[in-house]
Amino acid sequence: MLDEPFHLPTISATRALQIVREGATLIDLRKTPAALASGHRISGALSRNPFEFNHLDPLTQARGKLVTFCVHGHEVSQFACALLLLHGRDSCYVTGGYEALVAAGATLEDIRQ
Repeated sequence: MLDEPFHLPTISATRALQIVREGATLIDLRKTPAALASGHRISGALSRNPFEFNHLDPLTQARGKLVTFCVHGHEVSQFACALLLLHGRDSCYVTGGYEALVAAGATLEDIRQ
């Protein structure tokens, strides 16, 4: 049992965009209906279906910093972050998720492209 509560590593949207420019990998875990409703994706982000993201995903073996996000930065991105940490990856999740990344000036692409 832990003496103190464990907190997953978080990152602000502004800092996330900065480290992505420096080479970190941004991972979009929004559910399909939410992604389609937004009409956009963040340029350069890798998309993963949150219902299929598991121990067999190649990202569990990826090198470098991995930054996960979902719509709001709650359970979905936190689960993915925890899974990556279990595999020894350097991972964190974006506080505020996709909405915070957009507000911070993330470059967007039309999702239909």
